[in-house]
Amino acid sequence: MKKIIIGTRPSRLAVAQTEIVINKLNKAYPEFKYEVKKISTEGDRRLDTKLSDVKNKGFFIKEIEIALLNGEIDLAVHSFKDLPTNLPEKVTIAAIPSRANPFDTLVSKDNLVIDQLPVGAKLGTGSLRRKSQLLSYRNDLEIVPIRGNVETRIEKIDSLDLDGVILAAAGLERLGLEDKISEYLNPNICLPAARQGAIAIETRKDDEIIIDILTKVENKDTAATVKAEHAFLQFLEAGCHAPIGAYAEINKGNIELRGAVGTVDGSKIYSGDITGAREDYGQLGRKLAERLYDQGAKQILAELNEEEI
Repeated sequence: MKKIIIGTRPSRLAVAQTEIVINKLNKAYPEFKYEVKKISTEGDRRLDTKLSDVKNKGFFIKEIEIALLNGEIDLAVHSFKDLPTNLPEKVTIAAIPSRANPFDTLVSKDNLVIDQLPVGAKLGTGSLRRKSQLLSYRNDLEIVPIRGNVETRIEKIDSLDLDGVILAAAGLERLGLEDKISEYLNPNICLPAARQGAIAIETRKDDEIIIDILTKVENKDTAATVKAEHAFLQFLEAGCHAPIGAYAEINKGNIELRGAVGTVDGSKIYSGDITGAREDYGQLGRKLAERLYDQGAKQILAELNEEEI
């Protein structure tokens, strides 16, 4: 029996996502044995570093990609939103399975929704995108930077005396923690990160056998929408931690893509949407990004890059 070795980060969520992929592979190819190899990344070890301070584009994946290129693993399972927009030359995203809930949620101390939070409420998030959009919606909020896995961030409501934390719905649902959710945030309040809720399966470009196997686990609709969001992010040359949101969905056979770029303090948000044929996902993402870039996103991103230098 042939064995396929799958690399993943060691967190409970990363392993849960890997189990989703293994279940899909098992249905399509029950004759294979699947082995999980947990690989600690810099992002797993440096929990004292704020995500907004991260300059390393491979913060959550570099060690896994090294194992992939060295042939220690056959494929890698990632949260797509953790990936940089440009990958090493010898690897590829071979499949994108069905997406989980792409939206953000509020987990609050007293199960309050965002409009019920007191003036000056303290919300925890390590995301500049969430900070930007939340302050645009309610500029009285105090945003507290936090890091850690899903359970650790929920615990920080008590340990840091927060009114709540903002977390991706996908992570909570994959871990069976839906009961913690106080509110699913309307995308008009907080547009999700590009590719949020999607899993990316990465492998070597020259491994034709694995690439062929992975075609059976791809969801074509998910792949088209996530690639539109990816193209939007890629044009803006911004990392996964920049104050940028994007969300695409299929409607009547077409892709509808929304995007937003904002200042970190939420004082300016440039947003827009575009609709087009599903097969034109890359062009749609670039067109919308170009439109927002010309409206003023160019200046926001330039100032953000200056601060990082």
